[in-house]
Amino acid sequence: MSKNKAVTVDYEELCRLFELDPDRFEQTRKELIEEEICQRPPEVQDRLRKFQWSLDMKRKKCKNALEACFMFHKMLMDSVYGENGLLRNLERLLEVAKGIKASHDPVSPTVETKILHFPMEQKNRRINCS
Repeated sequence: MSKNKAVTVDYEELCRLFELDPDRFEQTRKELIEEEICQRPPEVQDRLRKFQWSLDMKRKKCKNALEACFMFHKMLMDSVYGENGLLRNLERLLEVAKGIKASHDPVSPTVETKILHFPMEQKNRRINCS
């Protein structure tokens, strides 16, 4: 894909494409991801491509889209609340900034998990992604 070519697809178009032509949907998905990676600084692009590859491989192991959704959600929660997650690292940073030796106690999540809210026209739409 050319770096100058802008790939723009709206939600409804992607849904139709997924239902009518899964191969073209997959190609479009890859182009959109590559376009997004190319917009990042060159020093992080390789790392982003490797991360995307690992996500794609994990997704292939899932039996269906719902299982993949749960798997990605767990990955996200682990990256925030996990043993070496964002909250724990922020706590360590705060302790260092205060001059306090960081403890190794597990972090209890203090931030509530919020439910994502989608626009009404998409909220009740069912997508068959199996």
